[in-house]
Amino acid sequence: MKKSNKAMRMQLGGFTLVLALSCWTPGGVLAEENQGAAAAQQEQAVDQQQDQQNKPTVTVDEQQTTKVPVAEVEVKAEKEKKKKLTIGQQDDAEGVNDYVVTHSSTGSKSDVANKDLPQLITVIGQKIMEEQRPTNFNDALANVAGISVQSVIPNYLGGCSFNVRGFSSDSTINVNGLWDTVSAVSNWTGNLDRIEVLKGPAAVLYGEGSPGGIINFITKKPLPYYQFTVGTDFRSWGGKSQDIDLSLPLTKDKKWLSRTIVQNADYRVFQRRNISYKRFDGSVIVQGQPRTDTIYTFEFQFHDHDGSSTSAWVPTKGTILPPYHLVPYDGYYYNPKRKIYYIDRSISGQVEHKFNDIWTVRSALRYSKSSTDWFSQGGTTLDLKTLKVSQSWSRSIKEADVFSWDTTANAKFKGWGLEHSLTTGFTWSRFTGRTLYSASGPMDSVDLYNPVFPDTLSDPTYLRTNFSPTHTYRLGSYLNDIIELTPKLKITGGISYTGEKEDGENNNRNRFGTSHRVGATYEAAPGITWFTGYSTSYEPHNPWTNDAGKTFYFEPETGDQIEGGLKIDQGNRASITMSVYRIRRKNIPYTIYDETGAGNDQYLQIGEEKSRGFDLDATYVIRPGWNLLMAYSHCNARIEKDDYYKTGTVFPNSPLNTFRLWSTYEFQEGPRKGLGFGGGVTYVGKRTVSWNNSRGWIDAYTTIDGVIYYKTKDWRYSLNAYNLTNRKYWWMGGSTVVCAGAPRNFVFRIEKSFS
Repeated sequence: MKKSNKAMRMQLGGFTLVLALSCWTPGGVLAEENQGAAAAQQEQAVDQQQDQQNKPTVTVDEQQTTKVPVAEVEVKAEKEKKKKLTIGQQDDAEGVNDYVVTHSSTGSKSDVANKDLPQLITVIGQKIMEEQRPTNFNDALANVAGISVQSVIPNYLGGCSFNVRGFSSDSTINVNGLWDTVSAVSNWTGNLDRIEVLKGPAAVLYGEGSPGGIINFITKKPLPYYQFTVGTDFRSWGGKSQDIDLSLPLTKDKKWLSRTIVQNADYRVFQRRNISYKRFDGSVIVQGQPRTDTIYTFEFQFHDHDGSSTSAWVPTKGTILPPYHLVPYDGYYYNPKRKIYYIDRSISGQVEHKFNDIWTVRSALRYSKSSTDWFSQGGTTLDLKTLKVSQSWSRSIKEADVFSWDTTANAKFKGWGLEHSLTTGFTWSRFTGRTLYSASGPMDSVDLYNPVFPDTLSDPTYLRTNFSPTHTYRLGSYLNDIIELTPKLKITGGISYTGEKEDGENNNRNRFGTSHRVGATYEAAPGITWFTGYSTSYEPHNPWTNDAGKTFYFEPETGDQIEGGLKIDQGNRASITMSVYRIRRKNIPYTIYDETGAGNDQYLQIGEEKSRGFDLDATYVIRPGWNLLMAYSHCNARIEKDDYYKTGTVFPNSPLNTFRLWSTYEFQEGPRKGLGFGGGVTYVGKRTVSWNNSRGWIDAYTTIDGVIYYKTKDWRYSLNAYNLTNRKYWWMGGSTVVCAGAPRNFVFRIEKSFS
């Protein structure tokens, strides 16, 4: 029965293709110049299909066939080829050999070009990360317009935290399309294939979250052939790392592939050479395609981190507040003997099945579990009279795990005379957090210029063990359809019903809501598309309890975005997106700290926030070997209405203007083949460090980076230089602290490949 159905599908597919070609009307000079060749190709195609199926088929009129444009036939054939399921990373995959990426999965959970979606999507591919050598997500995401750092990373207690278009997006971190704020805390870039950023509300496909956008980390897939690469990095201040990357086909027919990536690193900071942060990260992925219509993917990741705190906070007094230049730029007021231990394990599985030419279903599961022992001794409050910096100690042992499941069905069909690309599915996830131990106590202050940290801890003034675990469940269903009204005009509409359920020590509540997205794209000329869209977000908030035992409950947070702009998609030559947006956010909880230190903090909800701006993300292949990336953001994020903060107050750590330019050139032939060089400029505008804008501003800064590399068939050497002008700057801050940017530093890398 299976063979019969398969034969019928093949016959139906062949009939449809021939019928479509027979009805094609000539549309170009190329067709007229190649009439004879086109006729021969079509007649041969018909004969081959008749022989293969051994069944009668539709006879194609010769006069009609001779008028089929050759270019169109090739394009259709290529599209049909791309629709087939394949495993592994192909050599010509987007983002591997140049910067240009025109497709992503984040914007639609299906195979839809970015230009056909009414939202801005930015993708950072492998080649950019290979050239820049980022060691954390901050450095990699600096290539995306509209993203700024909200907190110092790694922050194992708070998770990854970024601002997207001014709004915090710490709860919208995904790994391979699945919500995972646990393993993403590892901040490891060694196994990343690409980073996809969907700007604006993403609630239609991903459930509740920030209106700023969603960040999706996509991991590398196996190569379809054997390759073993060994690499070593030598870094400034004594840092170094070693890594291996092994791709190994598991069967002779290459229907099962594997890839193992492991990195052992010892990172240092410029403030003190004895501050060491050791990391051991790795991933193993196996992909299989036992049938042409089914793909299985299994992945395991591990992260073991051990080291001193690398936050390097210093007081705002004496840095960005008067008396200026009092605090040393390389000041460090945390005891390096106090360590952070972080262990994470994650496992995931995915099956993708193509039922027919219409329906494809993908179901994925992911489970991550981490434990963190955070031991800190230090402080940042400066006494201007004694020039002493306050100290305290704290220790927290926590466990967290997240289980995520998403099942998506994609259908491409023609209904009611219109082409549809339909996506529907169901998502479910559970986050469990538990504090096993929490204690803190005071310490004697240390000297501003010669800090000597005591080894003996004081008795704890706060101690609690075995907190009750908190379970947070996120679930929902979604539906999104892209309808082709004409070959140039497409409209998008989607709706989701998602929510959150929590049970824990202080809360047992259910919170659900709907979100939607509507928009349109119009391709005014080949590769030039105008778009506009409207999308909403919904995010319930858990109750907050202060140290005094008072619990605060909040209304759900809502948001919406209006966006419009231009997308230029020139295949593998250029991808340029420009957009103007307005995002509105309501009912945001925030903290009013108790100045007496008694722990009687108050929690309120801001009336309304608004972000208006302009984004430009561009990747361009100027000529073979010469690539360019440019990202510019103008983000005016302010409080619109509030009973506590003044209207017009600027969001903290959200610069008004940012700019990033990066370009490299690699010789493609001749004696200098394989030699590449380039660099970039980063500009970050002035920022405030507090919500009330009264605790200081961080000045704007500009840094210049460079790279030179040389590669042969089996060897690659590279030298990266960061902050070439040795600019001193503060790269981020909080209400009472700032963090110094790294001075000029270098990374030399050498790697050898075996194949």
